[in-house]
Amino acid sequence: MKTELRKVYECEHCSKKMFSAGAMGYHEKWCKKNPHNQHKCFKLCRFLEMKTVVDWSDGEDGHYHYEFRCKSTGQYMYSYHLEKRKLYAFRKLPIDAKRMPLECNMFQEMSYDEQCQRFGL
Repeated sequence: MKTELRKVYECEHCSKKMFSAGAMGYHEKWCKKNPHNQHKCFKLCRFLEMKTVVDWSDGEDGHYHYEFRCKSTGQYMYSYHLEKRKLYAFRKLPIDAKRMPLECNMFQEMSYDEQCQRFGL
């Protein structure tokens, strides 16, 4: 029988465990439950407009991405996922796009009827 004692690193946000400190540091930075990555817009804001854009320039396979826009301010935005994957340099985002805010003074939660209408419930 072989027994090893090793350090185990645990995420402060989601309690995921890993054996590598570097990998855990990377995970914690981009963890979905990290408060720095929880955009207020995704908490069912009625002003968030999401549009799917398909890019056929690569040939036969179309690649799609989402464009987010705040109807209240007219500002184009992107989520932390683009920063994580370093895709902001490759995507065709509007020039004035900003990272989605963590807090927003214009946030208004959708009513149940609006949710049913938007998500087809």
